[in-house]
Amino acid sequence: MISLIPYIGGKHRIAKQIALHLHATGADTLVDVFGGSAAVLLNSGFKKRVYNDISGDLVCLFRTLADPTLRVQLFRRLRWMPPSRQIYDEFSRDYLKNCFSFSYLPKVERAAATFYRHHYCFGGKSRCGGFQVSLGDRQGIKEITRYRNTLRRLSSVGDFFSNTLIEHLNFQQCVSMYGKKVNCVLFIDPPYVGTEGYYSYSGFCRADHIFLAHQLADCPASVVCTYYDNPLIRDLYPENLWRWERIVATKNSQFRNGNKAKMLECILIKGGIGCNRLVPEHKQRDDPPQPNPPSSGPILPGLRSSWHCPAAPRHLSRLG
Repeated sequence: MISLIPYIGGKHRIAKQIALHLHATGADTLVDVFGGSAAVLLNSGFKKRVYNDISGDLVCLFRTLADPTLRVQLFRRLRWMPPSRQIYDEFSRDYLKNCFSFSYLPKVERAAATFYRHHYCFGGKSRCGGFQVSLGDRQGIKEITRYRNTLRRLSSVGDFFSNTLIEHLNFQQCVSMYGKKVNCVLFIDPPYVGTEGYYSYSGFCRADHIFLAHQLADCPASVVCTYYDNPLIRDLYPENLWRWERIVATKNSQFRNGNKAKMLECILIKGGIGCNRLVPEHKQRDDPPQPNPPSSGPILPGLRSSWHCPAAPRHLSRLG
């Protein structure tokens, strides 16, 4: 199933390949921690599923679709909203004034504004993308055709989300809540290193990458994580603890020699059938774990002092 909205970093082209790795873990529940456009969730084939995102606009959109009454109201609002740079710019001005959010609007209007902005912003960059239409196709304007075709799928996508648990948590809360459940597999598709500023919520930083790796290394649930290859990611997810797979994917927001750029996506896997789960070193020995020293600041360099987490695995403790 094609995702409902264009989204920066969306995985709809490789969603079915990722789904194979998710099912291979043997889990019966999928938790999409950085849900975004829900491209992987929609194509995962899991009957028990959880969508989560920190963006209130995206959560509002999918909750509105999940409600049959509100879904009809949303369809009527979007059906008669013409493609227009002026409408897009009016939305954008208020979106920026309200700190990159449509939270000032009523529920259905908020969902409609989110849907409209994502469909007409350049490259799915909802935070900073300008209005875009493509005039190279003789058959019609691609964005308008896509918009109209997507409206026909609102009902089927809405039915899907009416059977999906929709959460609005930050990643720390979501991983802490669902990572303790051994029948769950966490799908982790965070903002990639260097692209954090493209999203409506741009608070993700280096410390968050480190904290996320620390959380995932400790949780009993299986994990399937996607990233581009990067020195920081290689340090955080060493190949002796994580299984690395690679997929060639198309990058819609970049062109090379007139064609969409090809990028190598790394899929990092922990747990599942035939895979050893990460076990803290003190549990692999007979001697008991040593107590943590008195608190004297963050456990990992660069982490916020208010965060509380267990002692870092050895391969993370040297990162700064």
